[in-house]
Amino acid sequence: MPLTRSSEALDRFERQTALPMLMLALAFIPVLLIPLLLDVSRDTEVTLEGIGWIIWGAFAAEYGIRLYLAPAKGTFVRRNLIDLLIIVVPFLRPLRIARSARALRLLQAARALSAVARGATAARVVLTRHKLHYALVVAAAVIAGSAVAIAEVERSATDSNIRSLSDGLWWAVTTVTTVGYGDRFPVTAVGRGIAVVLMVMGISLFGLLTASLASFFVERDAETSVDERLLEIRTQLEEVKQLLKEQNTREHEKPLWSAGRPAER
Repeated sequence: MPLTRSSEALDRFERQTALPMLMLALAFIPVLLIPLLLDVSRDTEVTLEGIGWIIWGAFAAEYGIRLYLAPAKGTFVRRNLIDLLIIVVPFLRPLRIARSARALRLLQAARALSAVARGATAARVVLTRHKLHYALVVAAAVIAGSAVAIAEVERSATDSNIRSLSDGLWWAVTTVTTVGYGDRFPVTAVGRGIAVVLMVMGISLFGLLTASLASFFVERDAETSVDERLLEIRTQLEEVKQLLKEQNTREHEKPLWSAGRPAER
């Protein structure tokens, strides 16, 4: 029973923290890569490093809580090596092998790759649990198909401003997201027909994504309420069990003569 309760607590904690950890992982990636890819000032570098340590602290706290809740510690560590790598890698910097600039860059890149993997894991938990991955796959397929179709239809038209696949992809993304900058637009009848289909599907897809995200937060609140109620019921049952145990103990400790007068010989 204790192992089952611990597993349930771990599963509940991982579900509740999947989305926040996904957001932190996505934020962690540019924080780590910007100093590697761009020539930034010392103040910017210090700021990014501070933000990185804050995010690292959140990862370390989350990993520690999950390790504490895990019923089998060794199995948990083996199954979450990526999370452990994110926490351990910063401590390699003071080592002699990591004092060169190249080694530090490799360590920084390793942390970024670990963050990408951690974000992918959290994204899989969030998306598959609420079937969002189906909507995203359909959206990607619709965007890619519309981009190819509009590029083929419009590239040979007079006064066309969509003449390459990259132009078609940019147009498809801005159209499906209802941004519509207007710098790329179809001029042929077939192209406008494709645009109408993409607009309708875009509204439907984003409506589906919005509803799925709303159900995600509603379910989290519902799970929290149910967990609180179950905890209250469990506490009350423990109190009843303790009262019954105390009453049973008093019954066994009651003297024999208190039950009635002893029989006369």
